[in-house]
Amino acid sequence: MKTLLQKIQKNYLVTILTVIGLGILIFFLSKIISGSIIELLKKEIAFSFYTKNVIFKFFMIVFSIIAMVLLKKGDWKFFGFNKPGEMKYWKFFLKIIGIFIASLIIFSILFVGVLNHIFPKGEVTGFPEPDSYLEFILTVWIWSSLAEEIFCRGLLQSLLSNLKHIKFLRLSIPVIISGLFFGAMHLTLLNGNMGFWFVMFIVFNASVIGFVVAYYREKTGSLLIAFLIHFTANVVGYLPVFIKLLIA
Repeated sequence: MKTLLQKIQKNYLVTILTVIGLGILIFFLSKIISGSIIELLKKEIAFSFYTKNVIFKFFMIVFSIIAMVLLKKGDWKFFGFNKPGEMKYWKFFLKIIGIFIASLIIFSILFVGVLNHIFPKGEVTGFPEPDSYLEFILTVWIWSSLAEEIFCRGLLQSLLSNLKHIKFLRLSIPVIISGLFFGAMHLTLLNGNMGFWFVMFIVFNASVIGFVVAYYREKTGSLLIAFLIHFTANVVGYLPVFIKLLIA
């Protein structure tokens, strides 16, 4: 008897639409539930932008794991919960750091530098400063990287794995969809009192990160590598803010 996942994967278009729909459902369900909890507790607890994000990402992990159990009966290896093969890590991470730095420079010049001056849309407001560098490390570098990888590369990309033989510009369909979905997730920052062009910079830069992470998730079959790359990208991207906190 065919499982629900096998039935979905019989048709390529159905697979893509179902996975995107599932991703949107989990994302906004997590937003709604975490927002409701924060609203109930805000009189007793002072939530920052970063602590709110921790609660949101917690539910993202919970719903992702529930979906994994329901769709594949907890086949954790299928979803990337295994060790990668041997790699030349120093060479590998120097390469991806170079990619991320180039992406940061190109998109910051394009959106914050050029387009913001040609089509100004108010101040280029960025992320709020955290209370401490420890909060920053735990919530942004570690927790966000872990939660988003379990969701995007663990759940969504794995459910698209039957399409990885279909490629465009050397990237498979699962890699492309996973990368674009990851970038699009950051459009919700527009509701967070941040500048329009800053958000566009984040969205496009996040898409590049998403493509790179998804590519190596597919290549190694491991979420561990995906998490390490994502963690590295967050360190590279937020290093100026982190240095500012240290010297403040």
